[in-house]
Amino acid sequence: MEFGDAVKLRRESLGMSQSDLSAASGTSKAMISEIESGKKNPTLKVACSISVALNCQISDLLDLPPVVRFSKLEKDAGQVLLDPETGVRRRLIAPHMVQHGVQVLEFTMPVGGVVDFGSDGQGVLEHITCLEGRVRVERRGDEVDSALLEPGESANYASDEVHSFANASVSEVTRMILVIDSTRRGQPVDLSGLVP
Repeated sequence: MEFGDAVKLRRESLGMSQSDLSAASGTSKAMISEIESGKKNPTLKVACSISVALNCQISDLLDLPPVVRFSKLEKDAGQVLLDPETGVRRRLIAPHMVQHGVQVLEFTMPVGGVVDFGSDGQGVLEHITCLEGRVRVERRGDEVDSALLEPGESANYASDEVHSFANASVSEVTRMILVIDSTRRGQPVDLSGLVP
């Protein structure tokens, strides 16, 4: 199933019109129509806004393989979204985990690349690890929390506020892994066990 087909199916299952989804996601009705008909591919920012409006993750809207007991995923396999505006590449590297409420994603960001996310809602936790380059992670709510990550460094945070990642390198591509745990969506978050 294509991304647009999945958006339409989920929207209709929630009893939403294209106008409702447009208003909830901040995306024009014309763009929603073009995405659902397969005429346009959304940017990461638009895909994120649509998934939040549909109360799901982007990966929930991608065609995922059936449940298996063991499988090897080749290094270039997995759903890839490439944002044509920013050049940011997002690859789902553990598709079988999505049905369990966990996404494992690899992001590759060119110099100047930024990924903005809205709130994932209460109870959703994220873990980010910088693999190459430098990444700035920022969470903006009542207060701004920010960290600059070097290769091998990680950060954990509740993703219930607007947040973003940016390539903080001046001359190299940044690669990072992002794990999104939505198994406790809707529940209060306790980060005390994640802080050393």
